Amino acid sequence: MIRLKTVRWKNFLATGNRFIEVKLDQEAMMLVVGKNGAGKSTLIDAITFSLFGKPFKKVNKGQLVNSVNERDTLTEIEFSVGSAEWKVCRGIKPNLFEIYHNGILVNQDAKSMDYQKYLEEKVLKLNFKSFTQIVVLGSASFVPFMQLTANDRRIIIEDILDIGIFSVMKTLLKDRVITLKEEMGEVDYEIKLLQEKISLQEKHLKAMEEESKQKRKSDLDKIKETEQEIAKLNKEIEVHQERIDVLLNSIQDKATVEKKNQELDKYHSQISKNLKKLTKDKKFYEKNQICPTCQQDILENFKKHKCNDISDDIEEMNEGLYKIEKEVEKVYDRIGEISKYTQDIQKEETQVVQKLSNIQAHNSFIQKLSSDLESFQVEIKKESMNILNKELDDSKSTRFQYVDQKFYYDVLSNILNDTGIKTRIIKKYLPVINKHVNDYLKDMDFFVNFQLDENFQETIKSRHRDQFSYYSFSEGEKKRIDIALLLTWRDIASMRNSVNVNLLILDEVFDASLDQAGVDDLMKLFNIIKNTNLFIISHKLDILDDKFPDKLIVEKVKNFTQITRE
Repeated sequence: MIRLKTVRWKNFLATGNRFIEVKLDQEAMMLVVGKNGAGKSTLIDAITFSLFGKPFKKVNKGQLVNSVNERDTLTEIEFSVGSAEWKVCRGIKPNLFEIYHNGILVNQDAKSMDYQKYLEEKVLKLNFKSFTQIVVLGSASFVPFMQLTANDRRIIIEDILDIGIFSVMKTLLKDRVITLKEEMGEVDYEIKLLQEKISLQEKHLKAMEEESKQKRKSDLDKIKETEQEIAKLNKEIEVHQERIDVLLNSIQDKATVEKKNQELDKYHSQISKNLKKLTKDKKFYEKNQICPTCQQDILENFKKHKCNDISDDIEEMNEGLYKIEKEVEKVYDRIGEISKYTQDIQKEETQVVQKLSNIQAHNSFIQKLSSDLESFQVEIKKESMNILNKELDDSKSTRFQYVDQKFYYDVLSNILNDTGIKTRIIKKYLPVINKHVNDYLKDMDFFVNFQLDENFQETIKSRHRDQFSYYSFSEGEKKRIDIALLLTWRDIASMRNSVNVNLLILDEVFDASLDQAGVDDLMKLFNIIKNTNLFIISHKLDILDDKFPDKLIVEKVKNFTQITRE
């Protein structure tokens, strides 16, 4: 149960810089009286502004600031929900919004809108519109239940029956259905795209298969031609190798000739050296008469004999040198032949190397063609067709899931429709609602049969079965219906445990439309209401003075509202 305990305010509407405080839970019935314009209804505005951030009457937030002081507007309300104590403070100029739970300030990191949502949904479990339907009746700016549209009536009843969650669920479901349709559209587009890709891929594969056949035939022909060229080159290499073998046989004596040439060069050099020495010695004996070493005369016979010997040696060496030169000439001729044969061998070997290189290049070409053939076949075999088909199957499977999900969403949507589960719950409570309304009307000696249907349209019949509408009654009779509905909503809310508020405020209900008899009927009704703190706002002190022992007198003093208890 929500037990509103205390409300206080300052610099609020006509209230000045001193707090006005009203205890809301001390008396069963309290009369709030004062002249028109004194500020009696400020009590209601202070309560609704504290709880919901908006006044009860239709004025702008800026108009709530006292026009004299123009700042420091502040309202505070204290209440309990079960065993938990709560306090809400709101201010204007400067702005203030604080919620206290058991004396501790609730975290204010959230946005103001979310902070208010927390207060309404988690703490009060009551919004402004429902609050006004079960707590307050009679203000000139207030629209009673019977004057609301059918849709607004539904909202009020759903909130009181605590079935508004189904509307929230339907809204969420609607968003999900929209998202689902978008996802289905994307899947349908994807399926169409994949089908087009598969169709194009099939054509591409056929073209590739034909290309594969042609390329394979072309490559095989090239391989065959290349293999024939390799065979030709191998035969040519064999011819060159045979020539090389013949040439190698022709220069088998190369090492011997080269050795002999070296030996002849050695002999020729030695003989030439010796010959040079003998020639020098001969010239010595021919020219010299005295030995240069011992300075003795050289005998003529000795010189003659020595010169003859030297001449014989020179002649012999010249003959040997001639023979060596002739032999060297033969060796040089052979070396020339060997050199020519060697050059021929090198040419043949160069041809062999070139042809081997060509064979290697041809083999590489054949290997590449063979690899291309293999890889092309693999490419065809591993073409993305299978992947595309799998993607298509997955997309179709996803769409089937979406179809199933949409079916369940449709079923759930039908359940959450106004004609679904909410209507079933409302139908269940309609007899209870109608009974309570009629019981309260009887308590006020208003003997009609009031019925609301599932579309929240009223049927009102008299004892004589005459049928009326709400607007066919007098203002006093409509007030009785409004009060009966207000009390019924409080009963139903309490039954559903959606909300149970101790406070009930009737704003000028008695002032214009009820005669003395009507006032008496209402007082009988109010006296049997239990667990309620009833506030009657009126300027008819003369009619009500003796009926309320507890009163709050509201008056203007120097243009500021003041409240005193009597």
